[in-house]
Amino acid sequence: MKVSTSQIFDRATTQMSAQQAKVSEMQTQLATGKQVLRPSDNPEQAALIQRLSTALNRQDVYESNIDSINSRLGAEESALLAAEDVMQRIRELAVQASTDTVSSDGRQIIAAEVTALRDQLVSLANSTDVSGNYVFSGSMVRTLPFSENASGDLVYQGDQNRMLVDVSDQRQLALNRPGNEAFPSVVREIDGVSERVSFFAVIDDFSAALKDNNQAQLQSSLAEVSDLTQNMAISIADVGSRLRIAESQLDSLTETKLRYQTLLSNAEDLDYATAITQLTSEIMSLEAGQSSFAKISQLSLFDYIR
Repeated sequence: MKVSTSQIFDRATTQMSAQQAKVSEMQTQLATGKQVLRPSDNPEQAALIQRLSTALNRQDVYESNIDSINSRLGAEESALLAAEDVMQRIRELAVQASTDTVSSDGRQIIAAEVTALRDQLVSLANSTDVSGNYVFSGSMVRTLPFSENASGDLVYQGDQNRMLVDVSDQRQLALNRPGNEAFPSVVREIDGVSERVSFFAVIDDFSAALKDNNQAQLQSSLAEVSDLTQNMAISIADVGSRLRIAESQLDSLTETKLRYQTLLSNAEDLDYATAITQLTSEIMSLEAGQSSFAKISQLSLFDYIR
């Protein structure tokens, strides 16, 4: 086989170019801290890194959703806790007004306070969150939950929908609770016939009984107000349980994120100690090749023939 000078030069140049490219790639890896610079370098590992990155990004979305849930439920809990305090006061007034020791004028004074407390409850039932959305209107977050109809009765204007938010790949949590559930109605029996009376209608009837000095109606109002107070405690328990679930889910999400971050780091991040050792070795090989080529390039085929 004939070997020409140009072939020796071409082969040496190709080998040194390949070695130089390898050194350059390893230097880039050290600069970026990544094992895989291009998908073509290692398609299987690149696909794994993409899957892990996507999964980790989903956890960030779930974490953001839980933050939104906590903010919304915090507004709901604050409103209900304040409403419970108001209901406790209304119940105290109902107990006081139902006794025979209170005069008609005294009941008029109580009626004025009940009216003020009722307006405070309406304000709480129409609470908004930090985004300005109504807390107790179901999914109709821009609709005032409780407002007066043409007859002057306070009625619920929202819907019954619960907005579900993804908090994991397999789980959703309710972001809200409809207002007519948070401020529930009671069942009233009249002449053996049961009918459902709304939350605020009960308070309005209590106020009317005070103004009319209707002792029999006051006794009925006391029982109904007690039911409302108990129902309010149940509503608070409901939002409290959802807050605990959200907190528990956030703890689980933190562990999941840490697991994905570890897996992604193992697949993506460069082992600097090993990489530096390999780079040093490759640089030494390159320098040795360049030194050998420098010496060979000064010779000709006649030198080899001799």
